[in-house]
Amino acid sequence: MGYNLAIGEAEVDWSEDMVRIDVVTVKLDEAPAFGEPTDHTNTRWPSYTSWSNFCKNMGITDIVLNRRNGGCDEFELPDETYVTCLMPEHPGVAPVTQKHLDYIEAKVNEYKAKHPDHRAEYPPPKPDAVPMVPGTTMYRSEDLVSDPRYDGDLCRAEWLLFWMRWAIANCKKPVFFNS
Repeated sequence: MGYNLAIGEAEVDWSEDMVRIDVVTVKLDEAPAFGEPTDHTNTRWPSYTSWSNFCKNMGITDIVLNRRNGGCDEFELPDETYVTCLMPEHPGVAPVTQKHLDYIEAKVNEYKAKHPDHRAEYPPPKPDAVPMVPGTTMYRSEDLVSDPRYDGDLCRAEWLLFWMRWAIANCKKPVFFNS
């Protein structure tokens, strides 16, 4: 199990019986791609564990996850202003602001400074590795090269920052959506 995440323009689906906010999938050639089905798009499908670990490793848990998931429902920034976390509910939606972006960008830069030789790539399979399902690129973790320089957290960070920047620059109502 995992999340379906999207960053982009809030689209309201309204009827007398319900209201739903969604985000349309956007695909851009210049968007991050790491060999996943969601490459070049404003969507990601991380597992709950990988997203939680990513937030923890980057130091952004409080501004991304809600209190129930180890973060804060409302986060105090260094300038003593507050923003709601990006995932206040699951499923849910939250506004994306320049303050969110600035904070997360600073944390990612701190992470990169601590790990200057890391790169935003997933580890490749070992030369003798066999995919779990023939014809796919899905391998067991023990069949992947064990080298911390291949950093999946940086893949997630590049995706998050790219699409937050894009949404702030291109959307009237930029949001972070999760289901």
